[in-house]
Amino acid sequence: METKFQTSFIPKRPMQGMAGGLAPQAQRVAHGGASIFMTIAVVIFVASVASIGAVYGWKQYLLGAQTGYSSSLAQREKEFNLDQISLMKAQASKIILARQLISNHMAVSKIFSVISQLTSENVRFLTMDLTVPAGTPGPFQMSLSGYGRSFPSVAFQSDVLNQLDKYGLRTVVKNAIVSNPVLNHNGTVSFGFTAQIDPSTFAYSKNLAAPSSQSPAQSAPVNGSNQ
Repeated sequence: METKFQTSFIPKRPMQGMAGGLAPQAQRVAHGGASIFMTIAVVIFVASVASIGAVYGWKQYLLGAQTGYSSSLAQREKEFNLDQISLMKAQASKIILARQLISNHMAVSKIFSVISQLTSENVRFLTMDLTVPAGTPGPFQMSLSGYGRSFPSVAFQSDVLNQLDKYGLRTVVKNAIVSNPVLNHNGTVSFGFTAQIDPSTFAYSKNLAAPSSQSPAQSAPVNGSNQ
């Protein structure tokens, strides 16, 4: 009996159709990926070059503008008299200093004008003591000693101090007090007087000539009770 063998067919070379179909597709994919990366690289390069150009152009513009401003400033300086400007600055400094001195200057001698306004006709003051507070600003303390012709004269002086509004002195003199009346051997009456004075009263720039309707001397009783 004749023996039959079956053989399997195994091609020794890849099929022409499969080899020819896969290789071009793989090549197209590789070529497409390389093209995308190249395009991105070219775009980044072009953007970098453009940025460098823009920065350089902006720098040149700023340098040109600075040169133009310097030239314009030099031209403007020539239009002004620098010596005259320096002189005016010096004069302005002197004016500012003078204003400061005037605003801070205290004309204490004006206290005599205040005293003359509040003193009645038959009263004389002999001594005065003016105390300026140290440190924090505050009212000046004024102490006077004097005498009147009689007790009614001293009483009338006390009445005058209670009517300072009438003489325009209410905002200037505060807490005015007549104290310790003493009868002297010649019939006169000695007394003390204390008050507080507004410090703005002594400001050099302030006019103390306050108008008053009448003086204490004109207010004296006509019956002579202040004699």
